[in-house]
Amino acid sequence: MKIAESNLGREFTAKKAYRQVHGEDSIYGGNAMVRLGSLVALMVLCSLGIAQEPEIDIYLTDPMGKQEVGQETLLGDSRSRSVSLFAVPGEFEPFSFTLQPKERLLDVMITASDLVGQGAVIPKTEVTIQSIEGGFGDNKMLFDLGRSWDMPAWSRELFWVTVHVPDNATPGVYHGQILVHSGEKVVATLDLALEVLPFRLEEPPFMIGWHYAWPGSPEALRATLLDMRAHGATNVGPLYGFHLPINDDDTQQIALFIDEYRKAGFTKPIMFAAPMNLVVSELKGYGPIDSKRFQQKYLEVMRKLHAVFEAKQMPVIFSVGDEFTNLGLPGVEYAGKLARLCFEELPEICVTSDMNGYQEVMAMAPYLNYATFNNGWDGIDNHNRGRRLVNEAFLRELASTGAIPYFVNTGRGRFPFGFFFWRMSRYGVAGKVEWFYNLEGKGGTVGSMVKLEGLKIIPTLDYERSREGIDDLRYLCYLEKLIAQARQTGKASPQADRAVEFLKAISESIIPDWTAYSQGGIRWPADGMELLDPAKVASLGPLNTLRRQIADHIISLQKGLSESQ
Repeated sequence: MKIAESNLGREFTAKKAYRQVHGEDSIYGGNAMVRLGSLVALMVLCSLGIAQEPEIDIYLTDPMGKQEVGQETLLGDSRSRSVSLFAVPGEFEPFSFTLQPKERLLDVMITASDLVGQGAVIPKTEVTIQSIEGGFGDNKMLFDLGRSWDMPAWSRELFWVTVHVPDNATPGVYHGQILVHSGEKVVATLDLALEVLPFRLEEPPFMIGWHYAWPGSPEALRATLLDMRAHGATNVGPLYGFHLPINDDDTQQIALFIDEYRKAGFTKPIMFAAPMNLVVSELKGYGPIDSKRFQQKYLEVMRKLHAVFEAKQMPVIFSVGDEFTNLGLPGVEYAGKLARLCFEELPEICVTSDMNGYQEVMAMAPYLNYATFNNGWDGIDNHNRGRRLVNEAFLRELASTGAIPYFVNTGRGRFPFGFFFWRMSRYGVAGKVEWFYNLEGKGGTVGSMVKLEGLKIIPTLDYERSREGIDDLRYLCYLEKLIAQARQTGKASPQADRAVEFLKAISESIIPDWTAYSQGGIRWPADGMELLDPAKVASLGPLNTLRRQIADHIISLQKGLSESQ
């Protein structure tokens, strides 16, 4: 029931009862008996369940917008209580809303109903409702609701809802509700419509993941790997808390990680970043990089590490350095020597380095398999003179080195993981690893995507939004795959032509330079973008409006390909 409508009905009924007692022309007049009769009539109406209920504001917000009380962004131009979602089997799809009672609410709890379709049901256990609060800055934590609570009048709280579409869900439209309870009574609702689309997405052909710290136990390792997998990661970058065999031959912890990584469903190479700690700290007492003593120990440890991956038949990229630009030109010189050492003495090992400056990349890249870099900075001595790295011009220049580009720390959230990464993949970018899943092992710190409490994983807004970006990437890649099939077979040509033009329009709307978005104040998609239908943006938001068009092209191409057969 909609609160505003029910209040209007109650007000009309009460006024009608008053007029029946007093007469049409009497407002305040009448004798005591008449007034008593009016009171009795109103008491009867209350006993029939028509008593005034608390006035409550509940409406959708933009899940990709700011989530701060008083600063949250409406989804659309007005306050809506109707949620429209679409997703494929296996997908997790979020929305967010605000709740503000005008009177005190006691014993508040928010639940979901089952989502009911034509002969099918998505159980309410697939709907997770969380409170948006705490965290650091805009990156709020998402907490499960737990026990009921009381809300003072006029207080406002923000909530995040994630709907998981089961793998076996039948395509079609499902309906349900989000229910706000005060004790035993439902006092407000949101109406939810979910369309399950008639296709399945595939893993994108890229290495996408997070830097990662040892979480403290094999059980936590297993839980966190499964969580990253469910959030769209296609690989992981182990960095802190992993034992390196410097003074022994113990690689059991790394072997365990490899086993659990594979069990969680990962197939792409591990971005093993722990070796960067050798040059940052662990081998500091072994002399300069030119010394025989340092080189012997370094090569010994790297070969031990490589051996465990070889024994497990797990592909791996070893990240050997960490942002030498921070040390100025001496750091660039050191970086070049390290890359050459690996190239000459460890040719059997696939190597990269975490780099953050133009000269550092150009010194190392000719000797690396992958060049992993962020947007870069000038360095403490200004040696890079304003050159930035995550842009078309530099990627074209990098191609001359032979190293495969790979992004690190180029933005968390939906756009960096989704449409922007897809745009830059045109220049050969093979992957993206971002800082950081669980700093210090348990997370919950600035920069962490989650907080661990035992085996319980508390996510953040950035983490959930990044999953949405990876899903955007999956939609885009699947559409490109169908276009390639159409071109290869010569079938569904009209549908393929329309899809190509659509993707071209998206690509051309994205500036291939991360500085435009990170420092230039540019927003994407821009207001008034030709591809955005304002009516759909009002109910879906701009990014989901674009994703919906991708989905429609996929459905059209699938139909065209099947009809041609």
